[in-house]
Amino acid sequence: MYKIASTIVFCLVFTLCFAQHNVILKTGEKFNGVVMAVKDDTLHMAIKREMVFVELKYISSIFFDEYIPYDGSLLLDEKIKTMRSGEYLIEYQMKDRKMIHPPKISIGTEDHGKVVVEITINRSGLVMVSNPGIAGSTTSNEYLLTKAKFAAQGARFEKSKVAPVEQKGTIIITY
Repeated sequence: MYKIASTIVFCLVFTLCFAQHNVILKTGEKFNGVVMAVKDDTLHMAIKREMVFVELKYISSIFFDEYIPYDGSLLLDEKIKTMRSGEYLIEYQMKDRKMIHPPKISIGTEDHGKVVVEITINRSGLVMVSNPGIAGSTTSNEYLLTKAKFAAQGARFEKSKVAPVEQKGTIIITY
């Protein structure tokens, strides 16, 4: 019994955010929903946005029938990576993709500030869209925003055949 419960817990934790679940009780009754947690030998499951609690001893099987792939949105817990571009340190966030060519940074003024640029890349690693000045930027200087926008468009990331068609991330340039 302990092995079955631990196997169920492992499967639930592994697929918690990526699957819709079918739970079959020993009575034959079937529930479709999203497993939220297993606590104190009780399954916590959201069915039609309502929380349902089922003791594990009444469960016969749990099936994971719908895989929901990563949609390209930047996850809040994504680690900040760094890379140098000349004398500038570039910071960036992009899930499962490494920057292979940093943006070329140049500046023709004494202006200073940090510009956060939201970028969208394709599977080839090319920056398709860049939007400077998002949350986290410390300047609203139009010159720095423009320089950051075009610099970010020159960045290149690893190619990936399995990545979403469009993937979002950020590049942080500190002038």
